[in-house]
Amino acid sequence: MSDKRLFQDPPRKFRVSPMTHEWLPDHRLQMEAIRDYGFGGVVTNVPRNNGFTSNPENIERFDEILRDLDAAGLSYWIYDEAGYPSGRGGGLTLEGHPELAAKGFYVHRRMAYVPEHAHFRLDDQSDRIVWAAKYPVETPGKHESFVCYDRMTAVPFTDTEVECDLGEKEILYVFCTKDAHEGSHATHNVCSFLKNINIMDKRAVRRFIECCFEPIAARTPDAFARAGGVFTDEPSLHVTYVREYEVWPYALAPWMDGLFEAYEAEYGESLLPLLPLIFEGRTEAYPVRVRFHELVGKLIAEAWSGQLSAWCEAHGGAFSGHYLLEERMNQHVKQYGNYIRVLKSASYPGIDVLPCYPEGFKYATTKFAQMVVRKKNSNGMMVEICPFDNVQAFDQAPLDNMACVMGLLYLGGVRITHSYFAADYTGWREGQIRIGGYTDREQSNWFNEYVGRMGLMLDGLHNRCSTFVYFPMEDAQAKHRPCHEGGFRTGDNTTDDALQLLADGIYDAGRDFYYIDLEDLQEARRTLRETGCASVSGNAVKQVFVPSILVMYREAAEILAELAAAGVTVRYMGKGPRYAAEDGMRLELQAEFATVEEICALVSGEADFPEPAAGGILLRGRFEREGEVIRMLVNKERNAVTIRYCGPDGELWDPSDGSVSPVTSGTEITVPALRSIFVVSK
Repeated sequence: MSDKRLFQDPPRKFRVSPMTHEWLPDHRLQMEAIRDYGFGGVVTNVPRNNGFTSNPENIERFDEILRDLDAAGLSYWIYDEAGYPSGRGGGLTLEGHPELAAKGFYVHRRMAYVPEHAHFRLDDQSDRIVWAAKYPVETPGKHESFVCYDRMTAVPFTDTEVECDLGEKEILYVFCTKDAHEGSHATHNVCSFLKNINIMDKRAVRRFIECCFEPIAARTPDAFARAGGVFTDEPSLHVTYVREYEVWPYALAPWMDGLFEAYEAEYGESLLPLLPLIFEGRTEAYPVRVRFHELVGKLIAEAWSGQLSAWCEAHGGAFSGHYLLEERMNQHVKQYGNYIRVLKSASYPGIDVLPCYPEGFKYATTKFAQMVVRKKNSNGMMVEICPFDNVQAFDQAPLDNMACVMGLLYLGGVRITHSYFAADYTGWREGQIRIGGYTDREQSNWFNEYVGRMGLMLDGLHNRCSTFVYFPMEDAQAKHRPCHEGGFRTGDNTTDDALQLLADGIYDAGRDFYYIDLEDLQEARRTLRETGCASVSGNAVKQVFVPSILVMYREAAEILAELAAAGVTVRYMGKGPRYAAEDGMRLELQAEFATVEEICALVSGEADFPEPAAGGILLRGRFEREGEVIRMLVNKERNAVTIRYCGPDGELWDPSDGSVSPVTSGTEITVPALRSIFVVSK
């Protein structure tokens, strides 16, 4: 049952923890200020200067900091890096081990229209040639050419050269590896230009553990057990270019030694004849790319999040943090092959959010990761709030903007908050600490209590809803191919945009939903056949909506047809998928179609909360605890919104001030601008 006494003064474990990378010489005074400003703990790291974890003095100081945090009643998370992004260990991990650096492979393509002799030499930026082959090309018309990918002829090669004769209309492909670094986000950050490790390679991640984790455990054996978790910060493959004004000579796909062998072991066929299809091709490329990127996701899940989680858990702790560009599904492929798979292998899921104002906030920030929360049945997720996007807009009303975004985050599954929304300590105790920020002592305490009350109310709870949106990872995988140009949004964004449109429409209509994938649809089919009622993670499946996509697993389409025949509302947005991810063949659908507006009109609402009479948007979520129904209302608008409550008698719990007041059927409830409230009933 909800505890009114705790709601007044929420425990520190539910409050915010500031990202604290540097400590004053008198760190105990700094801890006292952090506590006095209402924070619950910190995220902190071994001192970064003078050798990071290789310096025994840094390890000793870190041990002292952790002991003093305990004494101050402040929790802590361990930040795993000396900067950003995670994996470099301040340069320690690759020191003496250049072979563990992030790698990519690219293709050199040479077409012979008449017989000719080809001679390729590796350039000085590349490591070695890993495969070479030639294929015949058919030209049935003046404007088309078709590579016969099923008629490969291997070509002899050395580490550095390929030399062969090409016949008329033959094409030579040479595949080479090189370090993946230039043009990646690692060269566009605030910390350094150091190369990073290959997160697909277990040896590289093991080296990271040896450099950055084990020195802490050797000095303070229970450091990880006492920690709330380990915070990792945006590791990635580093094969994607990020600036639209930059063009590079190598279009890279992820690489690790043993990749070809891993593909054959996973799928029972050689990747070698199909290698060109990672970079080019028509519909025949789709199944190859889906399998390839699924393998990349599996390798990262095993080497990075899986291996690090196993180490942390063996030391009594947990591995968490967040990843790069979680908000866009095509980036899930570019950065990780399959981000959901990677996140699922972590001990505890985490995200970050940069647009910390309601007009810029993307619902997918939480909704994608919420899939993992649901699948793992974890107590929500961690968020790192970083008010770095459109600072001018954020600075117009920083506290209000942040309060609103926190409501959106907790509605979507966040339960732990780490923050760069910094406090201003300059007015504390006559200026004893000269660290500036956004909030003074009174504002900081209010913000911590506000967030703490939301965390307390939703602790251990999952959203309860029956509406689902299909998450077509296979579509993004099938469409993605490496490119030379930069830009986070390079490529086909049709599906991403459709996912955003559906999320915006459903959420802004005051409804809730979950994303589901093929694995979830398989669960829905199983429960339907066993019980006569389809369910996913304990939620009845009443509606499934599919965004505009080109490629879909045939099995997913078949399951959706079975659900529709059983009475589940299934609608496809747009024209529907045309190709099966399993084989690239045409996909025949038995389906109904609808626009975004029609889909949003179909989404089931609750009679307890009719639409606001005077307009306005209230986002809503339903939760259940020990006979209680807890409804969360989030006002993302800059004016108050009033709504009539038509449910059973209950109570209104207001996290803004900790008050609890009765509410009866027919009562009008006003949700203040940019704030959240809870209505609790039996």
